[in-house]
Amino acid sequence: MQTVVPNSMKNLFDIFKNKRVRHLHANLKPGERIDKLFVDFILSTVEEKEFKYLKSKREFKRKTYFFEHHINWRGRKYNEGNRSVQFDISINVSSTKYRKWETEFYNLEQNLGTGIDGTRVDYIEGWEKDYYEHGWYDLVKFDNVDLMEKINENIKNAGFNFFEHYQSLDLAITELKKFPIKNLEFIIDFYLIQDKWQDAYDFFESNKHWHEQQEKSEGSNPKSQYSMNRRKPFELRKEKLKNWAQHRL
Repeated sequence: MQTVVPNSMKNLFDIFKNKRVRHLHANLKPGERIDKLFVDFILSTVEEKEFKYLKSKREFKRKTYFFEHHINWRGRKYNEGNRSVQFDISINVSSTKYRKWETEFYNLEQNLGTGIDGTRVDYIEGWEKDYYEHGWYDLVKFDNVDLMEKINENIKNAGFNFFEHYQSLDLAITELKKFPIKNLEFIIDFYLIQDKWQDAYDFFESNKHWHEQQEKSEGSNPKSQYSMNRRKPFELRKEKLKNWAQHRL
């Protein structure tokens, strides 16, 4: 005897079936699975913008004349099987060319690292937080197709928009000026690289006050955050601009 399913029950079954979480490549180890999904869903999108996939670094990278653009991801330490497959994404800008210039120009003993700007996507302007909870994407909890398509959409919009600010030195200066105290050294240097000494001097004079206050309050303590991280870079630029101004008169 054939069982007849009432239409109401059939509709409920269809709704449930359509909302099942699709787990893609669930047979792979968590790290391999995450990498595979980035290749499947994101690679073609970023390749159109001249990014390359660096498998060993788990990132997509693009080089411009002066900057490098990075989209990278990392799995959570405690991922296991198909019980926990979580990951986060970062959007970053670096410049090996700048750090080489800085090391030579200020006669530094060592390179200070290539990073310029960037952060986890939680703090990228315009990045929509669908499927993103407590700093992680979760391939076990959410439908993998929907989740990866949302990430792809975010990269096309918020990610590429972020990188647009770092296509040239002048665009970078405009972006970095949103936080002039934090980015004072970068802004001054990006002016100097272009031989815009007057612009660098004017910017320095308008934004030096925080550093001068920190010098008074923390400068005598060699273990203070200011002394360890900001004092020397500030003084190096101050000296360069002071010498320029004196010779200009």
